[in-house]
Amino acid sequence: MSSAKTESGDDDRNHQSHEDIIEMKLLFKMLVESQKKQAESLAKLADSQANTQQQIIQILKSTNSDGNKPKQKKVEMPGDDTASVSCRGVNKQETAQAPDPKHKQQDTAGSSGAGEPEIAEVSDEDDEKEPELEGGSEAYYVPGLHNELYEALKDNDLEKATEYLNNNPKAFEEGIAYDRSTVLHMAICWSRKSMIEDIVKRMPPDVLGYKRSSNHCHTALHLATFRGYTKVAMMMVDKNSTLPQIRDDDRWTPLEYALSNVSSGQKEIVKYLYSVTRDVEPSPFSGQDGARLLCNAIDANFYDLALCLVKRFPKLITKKSKEHEMCGLELLVRKPFSFRSGTKLTWWQDRIYSLIQVNMNSTYVQPIEPNTSRSSDDILRKEENPLEGTNAEETSTSGEGILICYLTRVPLIKKLYNQKLMNEQVTSLLKQMLVELQDAKSIPEIIKFFQGNPEIIKVAIKHGIIEFVVECLELFDYLIWEKLPDQRMIEMAIAERNVSMVNLICDHSHDGYDDRNGLVSTMDDDDNTILHYAAKLAPSVQLNLVSGVALQLQRELQWLKGVESIMSEDDKFKRNKEGYTAQFIFTKEHKELLKEGEDWMKDTSGSCMIVAALIATVAFAAAFTVPGGNISDTNSAKNGAPVFLGKDSFTVFAVADAFALFSSITSVLMFLAIYTSRYAEMDFLKSLPQKLIIGLATLFTSMAAILVAFCASLFIVVGNKGLIPIVLFGCVPVILFAWLQLPLFYEMVRSTYWGSLLQKHKYMDPTDEEEENDNKKESIVIRAKKLIRSCWSP
Repeated sequence: MSSAKTESGDDDRNHQSHEDIIEMKLLFKMLVESQKKQAESLAKLADSQANTQQQIIQILKSTNSDGNKPKQKKVEMPGDDTASVSCRGVNKQETAQAPDPKHKQQDTAGSSGAGEPEIAEVSDEDDEKEPELEGGSEAYYVPGLHNELYEALKDNDLEKATEYLNNNPKAFEEGIAYDRSTVLHMAICWSRKSMIEDIVKRMPPDVLGYKRSSNHCHTALHLATFRGYTKVAMMMVDKNSTLPQIRDDDRWTPLEYALSNVSSGQKEIVKYLYSVTRDVEPSPFSGQDGARLLCNAIDANFYDLALCLVKRFPKLITKKSKEHEMCGLELLVRKPFSFRSGTKLTWWQDRIYSLIQVNMNSTYVQPIEPNTSRSSDDILRKEENPLEGTNAEETSTSGEGILICYLTRVPLIKKLYNQKLMNEQVTSLLKQMLVELQDAKSIPEIIKFFQGNPEIIKVAIKHGIIEFVVECLELFDYLIWEKLPDQRMIEMAIAERNVSMVNLICDHSHDGYDDRNGLVSTMDDDDNTILHYAAKLAPSVQLNLVSGVALQLQRELQWLKGVESIMSEDDKFKRNKEGYTAQFIFTKEHKELLKEGEDWMKDTSGSCMIVAALIATVAFAAAFTVPGGNISDTNSAKNGAPVFLGKDSFTVFAVADAFALFSSITSVLMFLAIYTSRYAEMDFLKSLPQKLIIGLATLFTSMAAILVAFCASLFIVVGNKGLIPIVLFGCVPVILFAWLQLPLFYEMVRSTYWGSLLQKHKYMDPTDEEEENDNKKESIVIRAKKLIRSCWSP
């Protein structure tokens, strides 16, 4: 029974499996039939597409003079011969780069075996549209269509490129590279100068404004400014006056692009572009764009252009540029080498510099107005003759002018002339900025401006731009009392160790206010007096201006004593919020410098002491081994006396040897005193430098004296025949020692005996000052009476 049930169950399972197999076969058959139908439809579609493409290829063949169909080539990026992109055919099932919305393309798909580049159609209506001012248009590009022209330009085959353009005039309006660069873009990128002007003449005006779709979307005018092609730029602007207003992706006009790429050809093209760039919306001369333009002009050292901008648009002075993160005035003070105070000249260069007269007449032509027109020839004529239209007496060339003209051809004179011209231009720009700032804002607004831009005055004081501080104090004398924002100008000057700035501020406070003592007694928010600022360690830049660690510490002490001299006794011992006096801060800040100064003094004195001891030893021995020997006749009264005792040369020898001995011993004593000094802070102010000066002076004289003694003894031995060589060779070590050691010696003498700071601003009690003023007035009255009496006396 059970076996029967089992057989019945097996039959059921076999029957079910058979039905599943039949169902799967039916599904597979249906799938195969659908695949077959789909393949047939795809084949029909491919045949249709192939026929359409064959028709397009026949049209292209009829338009090409050589009858060759476009090839699949690698298209290189404009301006970069190393980068390349393949223009693939339709066998890769890839489409061309998306066209500009103003030039819609209808892509045609190719068959898998055609291998031909894709072709897109452009309607005539789209071709007639003009490029927008801001966005511009991009050239319509067909991959592989103008590869022959591209390769001809790349290979500098200008004859072939010209022939292609003559046979295909539409190529002027279409892109020839993957980034939709036109033939003008490529010719400028590859500097094909012989073709550029011809292309500009034949290219439609609206096409000149096309942008390529890479490299910040530059127009051809942007590229021409980069190359400095002024004549090409003029031709382009004459055909399309909107070109100077078109911006790239960074919103840079061609004028800004020229300023950012300074080269030998940029000067003239900047002048031209400024004359044709109009102040129309969206204006490149207002807002953030104007601030960036002003900063770019200053950054590129086009100070005459910046001066024109400031005169026309005074609001740009206080406007910050986002790219530079500062306003134009702050950027100007960050260029100290453009000012006369930052120009380092030798004494003879300074003499020539003072005699040079520069021509400050601006050659920049004011931009044209929207309702007026001016040809490029007029602009170019004005650039070549900037004095045209002025007084004939002023423009007449005098003999002095001719002399200066010829002298500026000398490279050195020309360099000094350009340097002085730049100094004068930047000073004029600075004055104009400050005057416009004074006219445009009230006193509270000016104070707020400098407080909001504290780096302007701080950087100017740090770099020692005297021109800025002088002009600033003349126009804004109240700023010396203001915190900008947490320090006053005198505190900045003392912290930066700029004695000229401190003298200027103190002089101005004395002239403008009766209470000069009130200025030096002011404190900052942390209750630091100006003496606390003098007690801090100087910036490394200022320290390195002094040679030798000991002299650096001496200079710091002189600053501390100099600032003390202009303060009252009560202010010298004031404590800040932390409870520190200025003397405590000085000791704390200069602890490492004091240790380094001690080591420097010991090393220097130890080395010099060894040399001085050697000279003393030689001089002492030479005194008993005189040249020629001694008389050894016991019967003679001159027994033991030198043989050449009566000769002048022997007298020179004896005196020089004795002088060398005494000088060297004195030098050894001075250096020994330095070596055993206690090295306290105040010792570096006078005591140690004076000892070092005496030691070096006596060492130098002992070396010179021992050489004189040697030359005299040698002259005694060889006679007159060896006089000239002896003198010449004897002078060599003396000259070398003077050349190597005298600069340090001079610096030490000057710093020690002429290093007093701020003495003319020495603090004086009001009662003493009144007495001094009364004495001055009395002396003036007495001198006046004497003068009157002399006039009336017979």
